[in-house]
Amino acid sequence: MPLLWPQDIYGCVMEWLKLLYESFTKIDLMIAVGLFLLLLLLLWRQSRWKIRKRPARDAVRGYRLIYADRKQGRKGEEDFGKLLYSAEYELQGKPDYIFCSPFRHRIVPVELKSGCIGEEDMPHYGDYLQLGAYFLILEDVYGKRPPFGRLVYQDMMFEIRNTAKIRKEVSHTLEEMREMLQYGVGTPNNSFAHCRPCICNGTVCAFSETETEGELQ
Repeated sequence: MPLLWPQDIYGCVMEWLKLLYESFTKIDLMIAVGLFLLLLLLLWRQSRWKIRKRPARDAVRGYRLIYADRKQGRKGEEDFGKLLYSAEYELQGKPDYIFCSPFRHRIVPVELKSGCIGEEDMPHYGDYLQLGAYFLILEDVYGKRPPFGRLVYQDMMFEIRNTAKIRKEVSHTLEEMREMLQYGVGTPNNSFAHCRPCICNGTVCAFSETETEGELQ
């Protein structure tokens, strides 16, 4: 078999592409272009997600576990169970799990919840803010911004992208909480969406929109 030089291989490939192009009709080309544009649109929409609901899964495929809020009984767990503290944001917390990708070393917090989410399209707002707080803590502790995190309920989970919106919401909530602690006065943000999953709704909360039965002791 004769030896082919690079220019010969290039010529063969170009000739093959030319024959392939000539074998297509205009309709075939239009269909191929349409499918290609549809694929680009799907890829673009996939890359633009902010919150998406999926079947529950604790582990992050392709990532390794680097932290858990308690010991797992394996080697190399010196930091497991340690309280993580952010001096920049004056926040501390212990995510259930933190995973890290092997190549780009991206970190992903995972928070487990004991309840079910059912048919709801969005996570509970308090859980959403909790994950957002972990985004800020991990960015300060590890020096890397987590690209996304997970809220895992018993039946389903939510993958939430670390956007400027969620960081702004967490920062605003922190300011309100600190003002409340300093001055003893706060502005209630009572709404059906925020109050529905709260254990104080309809019981001890004076701002609840749900009527209570009987008198509180």
